[in-house]
Amino acid sequence: MVKIKTLIKCPNCGKSNMILDEEYERSVWKKLEAVLKSRKDAYEKKIALFNFVKNIEIKDLEPLEKKRIDYLLQGRLYNELAKQSMKEYKKLTVEDFNRAK
Repeated sequence: MVKIKTLIKCPNCGKSNMILDEEYERSVWKKLEAVLKSRKDAYEKKIALFNFVKNIEIKDLEPLEKKRIDYLLQGRLYNELAKQSMKEYKKLTVEDFNRAK
């Protein structure tokens, strides 16, 4: 499991940046590279990246914050699943309509 040493907020824009432990940094990049270079389609890569992000452990989070973040990540995943399902539905509808002609 990948561990984050600290989170730093940018004073200008307010975005958070993470600082990884050096020993884990290489493993993070290797895992990300393996997912991105795999022969999976874009949908399967998104799922693999989601699982990777979900397993990142942040030391400074309270349990309530962790639950909130998990719900946000799950919502994003379900959104992607819904998009993929709608694409498949549209393909099937077009095929069915073409057969009816």
